[in-house]
Amino acid sequence: MQGKNKRFTSVPLVNESAWRRRGIVAWALLGMAGVFVVVIMALGSVSQAVELLAIGGIVAFICAPLTNKLETWKVPRALSALIALIVVLLILVGFIALIAQPLIDESLILLRNAPLYARQIQDMVQEAWITYDAIGNSAVRSTVNSIILQASNLGVSFAGEAFRWLSANALSNISTLGEHFMSFFLGLVLAYWLAKDYPVMVRELAVIAGPQRDDEVRLLLAILSRSVGGYMRSTIVTSIANGVLAYVGCLCIQNPYAGLIGTIVGVLHIIPVVGPVFSAGIALILSVLQSPMLGLWTLLVLVVAQNVTDNVLSPVVMASSVKVHPGLSLVGIMIGGALGGIVGTILAIPITAALRGVFVYYFEAHTGRQIVSYDGALFNSTPFHDADGNIHPAFDALDDDSFFESTRLVDKSEAVCVEADEKPEKTINIAEDIAKVFSKFSTPENIGDQQVSSTVDSEAENKSSLPKEK
Repeated sequence: MQGKNKRFTSVPLVNESAWRRRGIVAWALLGMAGVFVVVIMALGSVSQAVELLAIGGIVAFICAPLTNKLETWKVPRALSALIALIVVLLILVGFIALIAQPLIDESLILLRNAPLYARQIQDMVQEAWITYDAIGNSAVRSTVNSIILQASNLGVSFAGEAFRWLSANALSNISTLGEHFMSFFLGLVLAYWLAKDYPVMVRELAVIAGPQRDDEVRLLLAILSRSVGGYMRSTIVTSIANGVLAYVGCLCIQNPYAGLIGTIVGVLHIIPVVGPVFSAGIALILSVLQSPMLGLWTLLVLVVAQNVTDNVLSPVVMASSVKVHPGLSLVGIMIGGALGGIVGTILAIPITAALRGVFVYYFEAHTGRQIVSYDGALFNSTPFHDADGNIHPAFDALDDDSFFESTRLVDKSEAVCVEADEKPEKTINIAEDIAKVFSKFSTPENIGDQQVSSTVDSEAENKSSLPKEK
């Protein structure tokens, strides 16, 4: 395969002391942790600026591939960026127009029926006490009844407060709503200029860094673009797809809160790992209040939608972002949520992916040892070598040999030949292992062996039961 930019030279294997290598790894890990904490704290403390930058950056990352594609078709870059921005806005407006009306209607119905649902929960619990008498201790029963009553009162009071807030504070929050609209508009303007001029900005930053550091600056920006930009684009696409699948599925089973459930599923899908769990719990509660069977069907619909999104769509769209181990994702989400709240939780995984790529580059560049592999855990990605067998930290960090060909961050006039290592036939796959185990018990040979063994055992038992001859 052909990559780009020969200045990201190969690194021959070098011999260093064990303590020096351990020191490099330790300091690299400490540096990554420190940068992660500083970035999350900074993002959480300047939320308004982050809102503007987040809107501009996300929209620019979404527009960048279409802008680059139009530029390759001889369309001027300024016009390409404008066309890409208009296309993204049309898709966004169409999606909002599709879900706005059912979302508002179903939310109002839910708020209106909140007291009724609270009474239903109380009646269900009381009926359970009377029918099954599950708890004989009167003290425990009174405590549980008190908790249920308080929860019901809390739900009723929440619904009342929501109605009062909508009626009394709507006018007072017009200014805040206007600020958000202004931030959104300015974010779109920023997105246009970023999508149009980011190749020039990168070249200027490389000039500022100097001839000795311009390669590293370009590489760091490339890693940031691939990890953060690719992850955000992929997350938005998969979130919309998951929400639409959940909405269509709930419509098919005639769930009265199909629009609300689809919106909740799509929005919470942005929060990795824990988002789908919370959305499934909320949808299950809303559906069980209608009927237990509807709750079961709704849960089945959400499981199918989540599996289709994760196993069919995600492998395709997530190919543009760096892989992150689930354990590393959980640690990043916990740290990001503790330091930056919701913003930190959403940005935790792309920042973790970027830090992972930076660590891979500097580790391989300074030690000459290749840490990425097909069967790795924390560093599972594609390893690259040149014709002489030397590793290429830049390609290992990006995990994509075609990225240099499609990006505008690197000069295409200089090239280097690299090839991805041949992927092994056997890969670690839990599903395949489980299927293999079950297949051992279901094959005709095993069934025949089991029948033969059972026949032999029965004959032995019959012989042992016969009376012995004297």
